[in-house]
Amino acid sequence: MLFLFIQKYTIIKYGKRLIIQKMKNNQYDAIVVGAGISGILSALALTKEGKSVLVIEKSDQIGGNCRTYEMNGYKIDTGPHAITGLDTGPLQTLMDSYFDKKPEFVPIGEYYARDGKKLKPIPITIRQLADFDIFSRMDRILFFKAMIDAVTISSLPLSKNRLEKSVYDYIKNYKFSPKALHFIDAISYFLSGKSMKETPAWRMLGGSGYLDEENGPNKKSKKHIEKIKKLAKGGYESQGYPLGGIQKITSAALDSIPDKLVEFKKNEEVLEITTDKEKVSSVKTNKGIYTSDLIVYSGFMKDLPKLVRGLKSDYSQNLKKLKQTRSMAIWFGLKEKIPELSYMGSEVYFDTNAPYWAIPVSNYDPYLAPKNKQLVGFLTAIREDSDQKQLSKLRNAIYKAIPNIKSKIEFEHMQITIPEKAAVTTGSHFPSPRSPIKGLYLVGTDTDIRSMGVTRASYSVLEALKFMEEDGFLKTK
Repeated sequence: MLFLFIQKYTIIKYGKRLIIQKMKNNQYDAIVVGAGISGILSALALTKEGKSVLVIEKSDQIGGNCRTYEMNGYKIDTGPHAITGLDTGPLQTLMDSYFDKKPEFVPIGEYYARDGKKLKPIPITIRQLADFDIFSRMDRILFFKAMIDAVTISSLPLSKNRLEKSVYDYIKNYKFSPKALHFIDAISYFLSGKSMKETPAWRMLGGSGYLDEENGPNKKSKKHIEKIKKLAKGGYESQGYPLGGIQKITSAALDSIPDKLVEFKKNEEVLEITTDKEKVSSVKTNKGIYTSDLIVYSGFMKDLPKLVRGLKSDYSQNLKKLKQTRSMAIWFGLKEKIPELSYMGSEVYFDTNAPYWAIPVSNYDPYLAPKNKQLVGFLTAIREDSDQKQLSKLRNAIYKAIPNIKSKIEFEHMQITIPEKAAVTTGSHFPSPRSPIKGLYLVGTDTDIRSMGVTRASYSVLEALKFMEEDGFLKTK
């Protein structure tokens, strides 16, 4: 037994020395390009699988849009966030498998629509629709008919082709009022990043929970009777906000990565992902060359053709066609809590040319704001050619929707981000996490169309890990 112990100890000790020596020589079991949340989750999973990993990030920040920072006593997320599918979703799967300690989440609550002094739950059930007097009676009847028709169509053979058309093309014959069209357009922006004229109809169904996003729109969806029951009863999938801010997810992942198996290089730009006989071989940056036969790319997929030589023309063209949306967020620090923002949940204000999605995050975690004060974030898609013009329109929309807020503001902070690396649009072709180059895997919110934000990134990482296992880069479990 003593001999076996010494032998095992020697192998482990030698293995660690070998890994450290290889890392000193710029050789790694895996290289992750990009240190946003999808890159961090990939690095975490690979190190937990025993791989030595190099993470290369072109900026000086780790976490991308999954960061929280402090200003004037307020703790501000990089854009408002709500994490979906927390019960059995992809982030939960990754946390169960690889996190040493999980962040704590609080339920996100209802999604509301604001119209004057009215604040009504966004209707995903028959009862909510009947009570949604923000719409006229005729609009509610039309909306109910459109929902029933869409749920029925999604259960029929060849439904995908019919639901692949835009939301606008799907509803244009229902004769909605301009106000109802404003609402549908605003919801389309917040579900896909684009207007109802570019958002596919299936995305609206998926965001409302009537399509099974776990398997994606191309897979068999829930049975018709189950969808009708949901239309009657409703209920969003488990959603939550992390106590302490969105940074808590990033920090928990980073804290779970074994130190001796990972190396981070910031302020280093990748110039080329080198291939040899259709296999990856190294990554060239502005500061050095690093070798590996396993590379995970988590940058913008539309930039991949510039980094990898020899990609087929049609593959590269599909990547270049991916569309993006820039978003603007205003964070207001309020010197006192106001009754208009006393709810647990979030709201959409839609009857304007600058619709917003807002979430009073300090209602979930009072430590995000100084004592007795309030922090709320307002997000909109940038549709103007001038950021200053968009900022002015967003401010005016907020002041119109919540007049009482203007006199309570003591702190304002504006952010411009790309919330999803690619918008889900009609005719878009997201690449598979398994690229055409052996050993090159793709992760991020432009490689998976399911859900949004951190959840979508988590889906992509799980898919990439599955392909790595199938291709022999990870041990079969």
